Amino acid sequence: MKHIKFILKYSAKNRIKLVIALACLSFVSLSNLIYPWLFKLMIDSLGAGDNNPGGLNIPLITGLFGGVILLSTVLGYFTNVLMQELGSELRNDVRSGFFSSLLNKPYIFFKDEPVGGLTSRATEDIGKLQAIFTGLVVPVYQNTLFILGCLVLMLMLNPAATGIVLAIILSGLPLMFYFSKKIKLLASESQKGHASANAVMDESLTGIREVKAFLLEKLRLGKYSDRSSSALEKEMQSSRYQAKSTQSVFMIVSLMLLVIFYLGTSKSSSGSWSPGSAVAFYFYAYSLTMAFLSLGRAYTSYNSISGATGRIVELIGNEELNAEAAAKGEIARLNGRVEFQNVSFGYGDKIVLNDVSFSAGAGDWLLITGPSGSGKSTIANLMLGFYTAQSGKVLYDGINMDSMNISDVRKNIGYVGQEAVLFEGTIRENILITGKEISEARLGEILRISMADKFIDQLPNGLDTKIAERGITLSAGQRSRIAIARALAIEPAILVLDEANSMLEEGLEAELWKNLYEARKDKTTIIFSHHTETIPEVYKHFKLQ
Repeated sequence: MKHIKFILKYSAKNRIKLVIALACLSFVSLSNLIYPWLFKLMIDSLGAGDNNPGGLNIPLITGLFGGVILLSTVLGYFTNVLMQELGSELRNDVRSGFFSSLLNKPYIFFKDEPVGGLTSRATEDIGKLQAIFTGLVVPVYQNTLFILGCLVLMLMLNPAATGIVLAIILSGLPLMFYFSKKIKLLASESQKGHASANAVMDESLTGIREVKAFLLEKLRLGKYSDRSSSALEKEMQSSRYQAKSTQSVFMIVSLMLLVIFYLGTSKSSSGSWSPGSAVAFYFYAYSLTMAFLSLGRAYTSYNSISGATGRIVELIGNEELNAEAAAKGEIARLNGRVEFQNVSFGYGDKIVLNDVSFSAGAGDWLLITGPSGSGKSTIANLMLGFYTAQSGKVLYDGINMDSMNISDVRKNIGYVGQEAVLFEGTIRENILITGKEISEARLGEILRISMADKFIDQLPNGLDTKIAERGITLSAGQRSRIAIARALAIEPAILVLDEANSMLEEGLEAELWKNLYEARKDKTTIIFSHHTETIPEVYKHFKLQ
């Protein structure tokens, strides 16, 4: 049921288009009922010889039905187009909603979710929604109407035979539901397996340098193949269950046709209806069975789609995970005072920070040092609200961060990590990524402070030089300097540098610190580093053990 509500929510904006498509489909579905009745009239007319039964005007009826067929063809075309459009728009809207949901989730969420698995859900799982109207809504709606129409006409022709046909068809439904449940379970497991395999591929391509440096090509391919093969085996099992379901229904259909043949030819039962009625009943019964079979396939498709979108629904619909950006009260621009009061934090059973306290006033330079694994990056993550302190308080200008709008806090912080992440586009786009407008003169000053101007001026197109995904066409030191320029471009009240100097040459680093100190004498700068030789000796020092 939650899957249906989910689809209805994202299809709400197109409800008028859906109503029009269903109206057209109604006419197309019901018009298909005329063909067996035409055969009835034709056969009874031939059997009557020169005496036209009931004085029917065959040419007129033929012309009218021809018009119905023409109109049905035109409406069928529009139905198909509208349903295709609805499916494509639904897919795009859900992908946008899924991406928006991911962007709003807390940083810690991504610790347990491989990026490859998430992108696989966005492409493969959500991609299946495109067929929901053409592959699910159309056959269910069309065949339901068709079944009702067939039943009405069959009852008019022979109520007793209709009851027998229904009993035979309904006897096979439990078997179809049994196979459908098996197929749904296997489809869900297969989708998870493919997502896991895609995560290995994404991880390997992201770390392609390490893969080649350590000759891991065969190992990574083997890991991908194992997960992909496991998913394939689930798919094959699902296919076998589908084959069993189809053949079981085929057996039921064959049995039903034999019953109809007997009823239509037996002297004891054929006297109450004409030859044309018997033929029409045969066609309606056969069509009725095929419609039930189509509904069974639609139910299987529903199970497959619900298995594919189940996790999507869970991720988008989890309000607790989407609540990070919820407004908690607006704040003015921060002055730059930061304080940790008895903060503790750990990962599972491992305590990383235990009762940590320190402070930095507006304009202070605070250096936080400590060995690897002592919690430097954890403090930076707590400052940015990526993690929440398990005890104690993080305060800005004396206000508990838990009572602030985290988006407003981050607008006041310029963050640079050890691994500078750049995005596909130009260098200018990466520096001005927040959309904040600054003058060319100020941009040039920022480039000078960050020491990025020296190498940018040597590039063919300067600031408008395009860089590849993740900035892999630049050196690590160049990426770090662009990241520092990006942080300075927002004019932050607080600049957080988490091992940002680790990739810089000693000469460049010394000049960078000098530039930063001169430019930020009245603003707070917090530096996390174990490499402190070239950092100016004008700072508070907090050392982690």
